[in-house]
Amino acid sequence: MKKKTVYNIIMVAVIAAIAAVAILLAGRHLGWFDKAAPEGEATAISATVRKGLANLERGGIASELKGQTQLRQGDVISVASGYVAVEAGTGSLMLSQGSRLEIVSATEAQVRLVTGEAFCQVGDKPVKLQYGEHNATLQNTVLVCTVRTGSETVYVLGGAVSDGENTFTAGKTGCYVGQELSVQDMDLQALSSFALDCVLGCGESIFCSADEVQAVLDGRNVPADVIQPENPETPDTTDTPDVSGKPDKPNTSSKPDTPDTPGTPDKPQPAGPTCTIEIRCDTILNNMKDLTPGLDVYVPDNGTILAATTVSFTAGETVFDVLNRICNERNIQIEYSYTPLYGSYYIEGINHLYEFDCGQQSGWMYKVNGWFPNYGCSSYKLEGGETIVWAYTCKGLGTDIGAPSMG
Repeated sequence: MKKKTVYNIIMVAVIAAIAAVAILLAGRHLGWFDKAAPEGEATAISATVRKGLANLERGGIASELKGQTQLRQGDVISVASGYVAVEAGTGSLMLSQGSRLEIVSATEAQVRLVTGEAFCQVGDKPVKLQYGEHNATLQNTVLVCTVRTGSETVYVLGGAVSDGENTFTAGKTGCYVGQELSVQDMDLQALSSFALDCVLGCGESIFCSADEVQAVLDGRNVPADVIQPENPETPDTTDTPDVSGKPDKPNTSSKPDTPDTPGTPDKPQPAGPTCTIEIRCDTILNNMKDLTPGLDVYVPDNGTILAATTVSFTAGETVFDVLNRICNERNIQIEYSYTPLYGSYYIEGINHLYEFDCGQQSGWMYKVNGWFPNYGCSSYKLEGGETIVWAYTCKGLGTDIGAPSMG
């Protein structure tokens, strides 16, 4: 009996010890034991989910980011949907969907934008920002920074920023592709709707007026509907697909005042040569577990957003022109931005499906006659007879939709 009692006591003690260790580890990961910065000193870096869902990666463990969380060196914030505010002293960074931010040093307010987009508004106390292979100290400045595969761009709205070798002043855009730099006057159309919304709310003196920013947004914020599946076997150039639902993302391009209804003939296309265009996202059907929660409503059951459709175009028009026009006519939401270095438009989202919505390598690509061009869609001029397919890649940077490997 004594042995059994001793055994039971030992087992209870072991279980209690395991539970205590688990609580300590969970508390350390979740910041239960973090101390607030002393009054008068620079506050630690913290993050708050303003909308949507974000994850915190700490010590190899990922958890949902909730409430205001004090960050440490090595922490990584990943924004699955919505946006996250990161506060560092007198500076703030607003991260958009698909962005990843690493804390390089919490005490020195040093961060690295791994991928995505950040709206940065910094006061007297500097914040050190790494983007790609470049480093900048932000102080009394307002800017937008984007990091995409192969390129990094800064849009300076107020103040100035230097990366040690180059200084960008208000109203300028600096775009790196590798070590090659292009500096141009900023075009507000190049900014995403997320960035423009942040600009309107920043309350700082910048190079443009609030009316100019609002005018760009007004051209985008036109309601769009969810596009239901079309019959992929029967190209349809006259009927508008069935539509329903409400969007949760802004629309980049303007739409007709009165959307077409089923059975209403399309507006006449410009006279001239023709091409066919198709928009597909069927790869998402095999990767639904990676899709941002809530976006499944925008994925048609057969993966076809727009069945192969014959359209006319005028001389000099590009793949971008045709895509933009057919999306407007069929009430398919589209958002794009201008990349100054390439002198081309970049397609961010179609039918509310954006880059990074189905994994870190996901996004839109296009092919013409089976070939994936290595340049922007607004640089590809059409001649006639082309077959254009816009496809959503989820993995392998396009290898899952037939593009050659970049490795």
